[in-house]
Amino acid sequence: MKIILIMACIFTISFKCSSQMITPSVLNSGGISGTVNSIHFDFNLGETFSSTIENGNIVTQGLLQPIFSAQGPLPVVGLQFNAQRSANSIVELKWTTQQEINNAAFYIERKKDNEGDFTTIAMVASKAMNGNSSLPLNYLYTDNNNHTGNSLYRLRQKDIDGKEAFSDIKLVNGISSVLASLKVWPVPAIDKVNVQVKGINAAQTLLVLDMQGRVVKKYMVNNDQTIVLTGLVKGMYVLRLNIGLSSVAEKIVMQ
Repeated sequence: MKIILIMACIFTISFKCSSQMITPSVLNSGGISGTVNSIHFDFNLGETFSSTIENGNIVTQGLLQPIFSAQGPLPVVGLQFNAQRSANSIVELKWTTQQEINNAAFYIERKKDNEGDFTTIAMVASKAMNGNSSLPLNYLYTDNNNHTGNSLYRLRQKDIDGKEAFSDIKLVNGISSVLASLKVWPVPAIDKVNVQVKGINAAQTLLVLDMQGRVVKKYMVNNDQTIVLTGLVKGMYVLRLNIGLSSVAEKIVMQ
């Protein structure tokens, strides 16, 4: 584990000087923390933050930043990493760096809740020319993941000289294993149509849309519930049941 040295630049607005004692402590390989006057801060490796602390009549503005490790300058400064599910089978991983020094690549590691350890699923090369950039860089990776349980993601950053560091860990929830369905009869219908909802574990909204996509009717429905649709003029309609990030649809015809 790298030993992080921390520099605190303190600027005081007052008629007298004052300073704040910052006590650093290592959280894990993905970040460190600092404590100022019983106020605790957490931040990622290479991430900067500022704070304003009021102590009586003295207001102190401080800038806390990891500067370098025992092995040399930090390869990545200001790493911000996020992971979220955008569809039932898609997880989007996004991260940003503020500065890169001799950075070779990021290795994306994933651990599902039924697996014993992290495994590398992809490598994304540094966008910085020759691994060096003083400008913010944005990264995106899409993971095909339809796991019904939880998944953990982290980045393993690797220098050109082979040294490595980890980001913090992000948790992504799994998809529901329940498959929703709509049963419609009769087809076509004359004055009314029956709709049965199955496969949902909480109340959901059932929409009746015309062929221009406008909402004509909507109903709150529960699992195994059958509702009767009436009052629809002749034409074609679409029934749509939204469940989280997915949806189920059926067409109906009124004569």
